[in-house]
Amino acid sequence: MSLPKIDNLELRKVTEDILLVHQIKPPYYFSCCDGLIILPKKGRNSKTIILDLNIEPDLIDQIDYLYGPISNYVCTHAHMDHMAHIHKWESLGAVIHAPIPEHTYLLDLYNFYEGFGFNKAMDFSVVKKFGELNGYQKCDNISPFNPGDILEFENSIIETIPFLGHSKAHIGLFLPKERIIHISCLGFDQRKPGQDGFGPWYGFDECSIDQYLKDIDLAESIFLEKTDFLTSSHSYIVKSPDIIPFTYIREKIAKNQTMVDQAIMSLNPSNKPEITIHDLLELDIFFPKSKMKGFMLEIYNYWESGIISKHIERSEYLK
Repeated sequence: MSLPKIDNLELRKVTEDILLVHQIKPPYYFSCCDGLIILPKKGRNSKTIILDLNIEPDLIDQIDYLYGPISNYVCTHAHMDHMAHIHKWESLGAVIHAPIPEHTYLLDLYNFYEGFGFNKAMDFSVVKKFGELNGYQKCDNISPFNPGDILEFENSIIETIPFLGHSKAHIGLFLPKERIIHISCLGFDQRKPGQDGFGPWYGFDECSIDQYLKDIDLAESIFLEKTDFLTSSHSYIVKSPDIIPFTYIREKIAKNQTMVDQAIMSLNPSNKPEITIHDLLELDIFFPKSKMKGFMLEIYNYWESGIISKHIERSEYLK
């Protein structure tokens, strides 16, 4: 089967009837993520199933034109780059499935604001602007499931794997019959082999580096023991037994720790024992905040303070 050409989309075959889709030029960094299309297959699914594919509405229309009708859509978690455009899939007739408790964030942006703790640091108007920037629109109805549940659509089986270091509901998707694992936002974000990216994201209070490391181990064991292919929200297709994704994620976490430790030492803790998050934020360790203004500066300050705090807890220089 040859794949169609769609402007601003890249379609790649994982298997003959499962495609990985990438929006080439998102309008904004947090507005889109890659995902999978499970095409109809006799004896498995009579209609197309979409997994974790958050792209702009006009591109969703083109996917629907080529591969519809679409029966079900599975969301892996409710960060903005994974939920902004899901309403469009719903408008085309797909049943939307999302993990508890983040399924409620697809129904109301205020739930997203409170659920991820933005309300502790900023006014709702800031997150409202962030949602508008990324094209967020709410869904009408969501079918919730618990991380770890098995989803069955006709004879298509999708196991949800809790990877809760990234968020309280973040899951990977394991397709046992097709021998594919989609690790969503576990942290492998190389667009091509050798290309660097930001790596794993743990900027909210609910995130945990210790849990992240356990998630990496679990994903690696499933990949090596039960699958032939690995996909994620921001990377290329990886074939087993290539362990580059897991090495990359672990090294990113270790590098982040080194960056925070060096920042702490640069502030001379022997003379200034009470180093604050504000002191470290001013160093722009992870994001170029000195170049930011307005509501995005508030959001990035919140995220970076979360990341830094996780590494402060693990730093030997402040014990």
